[in-house]
Amino acid sequence: MKDADQFPYLRKSLLGPWWKEAGNRCTIESVEEFELSMNKTAPPLRDQPPPPPLPKAPAKRKEPPKPAAERLVDAIIKVHDWANHPPTPKPPPAPVPPPIKKPRVKPFDIQDIPDAMERIGWTMAARVQRKWLNYANTDEGAIKGINQEGKPFPASMIDTTMFKLDWILQFPRAKKKFDELVSSMLFNERAKDSLRIIFTNRTPSLRCIDAWKLCNEGIHEYHKHFQYQRNAVVSDYTSKLAMFAKGSARPNGIWMDDLYGALGGFSFYAAIGGFIYSRQKPGLTRLKIFDVSVYMRDAFTFHDRSAERGTQYLWHWNKKGFIVVPAAAGIGELSKSDSLVYPVARGGVVSESTVYHPVRNKDYRNWQLRHKQGGDLIFYSNRWRVPLRDPVVMEFKL
Repeated sequence: MKDADQFPYLRKSLLGPWWKEAGNRCTIESVEEFELSMNKTAPPLRDQPPPPPLPKAPAKRKEPPKPAAERLVDAIIKVHDWANHPPTPKPPPAPVPPPIKKPRVKPFDIQDIPDAMERIGWTMAARVQRKWLNYANTDEGAIKGINQEGKPFPASMIDTTMFKLDWILQFPRAKKKFDELVSSMLFNERAKDSLRIIFTNRTPSLRCIDAWKLCNEGIHEYHKHFQYQRNAVVSDYTSKLAMFAKGSARPNGIWMDDLYGALGGFSFYAAIGGFIYSRQKPGLTRLKIFDVSVYMRDAFTFHDRSAERGTQYLWHWNKKGFIVVPAAAGIGELSKSDSLVYPVARGGVVSESTVYHPVRNKDYRNWQLRHKQGGDLIFYSNRWRVPLRDPVVMEFKL
């Protein structure tokens, strides 16, 4: 086999949460034979009312029976035609089709991925995949929560219970960004500019207002009206390349984990809590803030941004888990073409446990179109209230 048909790949260590380059290589296999399957029946809808029943077809009108004399004439005509026409010659025997080549492994369906995630310990990622049901088809929709019909996401697609900050902050890269937000970003210049915009059209008052209660203690409305600062835990192309390099260069380099599988890139947000916004004199107002809330928010979507040339590569999967082929990751960022991404066999061995199927954002979108199901979600964690020992005071010129 040519070296050009073989690729290095990264696999998870059996003894811990580490990723490293495997000792052997993977080989390209037939796209047709090992194509990612989408043939399983879609799972039943969750948290949504069933679709309305289809209208019943009108009953067929029964024709009245023919009179006995007319039926007798029809029978005589049939007998006459049969007696005066030679029998139809038998057609030549149909050619025997060649035997169907049986696939060497059972199909791997896109709906098998959550089970595979659980096998490698990604329990939260599996839960998120199973909940996925309604999609946004624009860049703006994925950010603002607008679905494919131009309407706000229904309440069933906004999840506020699945993710807890205690769980998220177990992961060092997340805790680093969270601590950075709380310790040095709550009231920097960017935050002050955002607060000035939020309060520009607000009517001043001498009353102390609790922003959380003002939004009926609903975090989606709270985020929409009072969020003013964020810090991203990113997984853009540059950071992914850094992870690939880290996983390849250091055998014990901690790489991808359940947090990455469940949320990918996400952000921590800050929103104000108790405040007084009062008028000091004509053209000057004062904002006094007593506490803020911090939380995680993520739009879970398989939507590729319109400015991107490719479709995000989501690794090579089978029922045991996944491997990462760095060459496929690079190609995925540059093209949506199916001809450039192949199934691979680990070590050149073809079996259910060694053949891996490429999965991309595009595959989930195709599944949605085929099954008329599947949908993007907005996730919020619980919020942590951060009281301020000394209230923060800002003055705005109007």
